[in-house]
Amino acid sequence: MNDLKVSASIMCGNPMKFGWELDKLEKAGADLIHFDMMDGHYVENIAMGIYMLEQMKKRTSIPFDVHLAMFHPEKHIEKIASILDENDCIHVHPESTVHIHRVLRDIKRMGVKAGVAINPATNEDCLEYLIDDIDMVLAMTVSPGFAGQKFIKQTLGKIENIRKMADDRNPDLMIAVDGNINAETIPGCVEAGADVLVAGTSSIFKGDDADYKELIQKMKDSVK
Repeated sequence: MNDLKVSASIMCGNPMKFGWELDKLEKAGADLIHFDMMDGHYVENIAMGIYMLEQMKKRTSIPFDVHLAMFHPEKHIEKIASILDENDCIHVHPESTVHIHRVLRDIKRMGVKAGVAINPATNEDCLEYLIDDIDMVLAMTVSPGFAGQKFIKQTLGKIENIRKMADDRNPDLMIAVDGNINAETIPGCVEAGADVLVAGTSSIFKGDDADYKELIQKMKDSVK
């Protein structure tokens, strides 16, 4: 298993102070910035556009973990990937596009890591045909769209299955978990095989006075 990493979900930060949030996260040692792009169709929410991604990427040296919760991501891959680099990753959902192999190929062709996002009700068997060609799986532990939802315990078995598949065919694959990830839910996720923790309102973004460095360390220490 890879070293445990924390990916801070910037959408959960103070929208009036995103630059300040990024600076604070960099000083705190966040491993990744989780950036949700939502179209209002694949999920009900609308969030975080391309222009915002471009400006944030200029602001920080932390790698980005971009989650495309949108239909037809192929329409936007070239522009999004042009903003990113080889240390960043773009996740797409299998249900969001007709030809996901082509989308993943295009992401890799642009020099960016490719990932697949799996909803709680999506069967992980779809990865059987994708796992050799991707760098990360984003296992949703809540339905995507909104913060503050209850952790879905049944997703732990899915994470275990993905880890077994990866160990057999793609040992370097990283598994990220996203959805009410905190000190209570982290141990089970890590035991199941997760090595990237997406952190939102339940773990890092607790107000302007929160000590992000302490909170990030608390997440990592919760599995010691």
